Amino acid sequence: MLAVSKDADALFDKADVDRNGALTKNEFELFMKRHTQHSDAAIHELFDSMDEDHDGFITRQEVRNAYMAKKKGDLRGGSMTLMDILGLEDEDMEEIEDDVYSMFFLADVCSQAYWFAILVFFLKLGLIVIIAIDLYTVGFFPASDTVPPLVKTTQYLLLPVNVSVQEELITTFFIYANLKWSREILELSPGASKAKFHAANFMRFIDGLAFLFINTTLLLQATQVLSAFLNFAALQFLSSIDNVALHLARDGYLTESLETVAGDVLLMKLPKNHNEKMQVMDSLLLATTYILTLVAWVIFTFFINMGGEEEEV
Repeated sequence: MLAVSKDADALFDKADVDRNGALTKNEFELFMKRHTQHSDAAIHELFDSMDEDHDGFITRQEVRNAYMAKKKGDLRGGSMTLMDILGLEDEDMEEIEDDVYSMFFLADVCSQAYWFAILVFFLKLGLIVIIAIDLYTVGFFPASDTVPPLVKTTQYLLLPVNVSVQEELITTFFIYANLKWSREILELSPGASKAKFHAANFMRFIDGLAFLFINTTLLLQATQVLSAFLNFAALQFLSSIDNVALHLARDGYLTESLETVAGDVLLMKLPKNHNEKMQVMDSLLLATTYILTLVAWVIFTFFINMGGEEEEV
């Protein structure tokens, strides 16, 4: 699998004159006539072949798909994708998450991308551990009767927000509920083994769970409405470190090897499992996570340290 997203995006950005995120047939024709010697008929045929849903427009993803198909055709003598290998339609496939854990999944064992993803994971985890140590040594949980009702109301209203912003956690729930690993993936990415599929999702889950723990702790330690919001928002930048690392690699700021794998992440899709019982698992897990955080809030708000002094932790 080749990293072709940069070339595809470059073509799309040059051709998308009105910057509306879609290429009309006229825009595509003007671009092709400026940069190629193709006939009108060939240009129209190419447009129709790239317009996968036949809506009269070409999206950025459709351009990427066309580039990927061409590159694979150059390598294999045919336009093979994972959908072709599995004999599935596009609606039976789902794009993988655009993060560094997907880089780990696709990377060959002990390659640059493999160690890069592990490094980013432990960087995030290390920072979370440092914050947790500070919260539980310097910070404190206030006595519940010293917390104003307005602050308690704010905490309660922020609980579902707290759960819903844990992108890594929710993504893990979605993947296991709706997608599946297939051995045929190895034909496109030899390093994308089943063990690494589960390992990548385990790292993603630990990442999300750790952030949920820290955010919940900050919420429970709040004594003012504004501090509840500020503390809650302060760490959100930290959760995007893995995405920033991925984009740095994809944009060519690091090594060519990392750029290649980061580009592959943008193009790889996994088959859906079409198991109705499994597909409700993500909703159940999300609801369970919210209920657990709600129970923690009720315990700390109404049952722990009632009528006492502020307890240092």
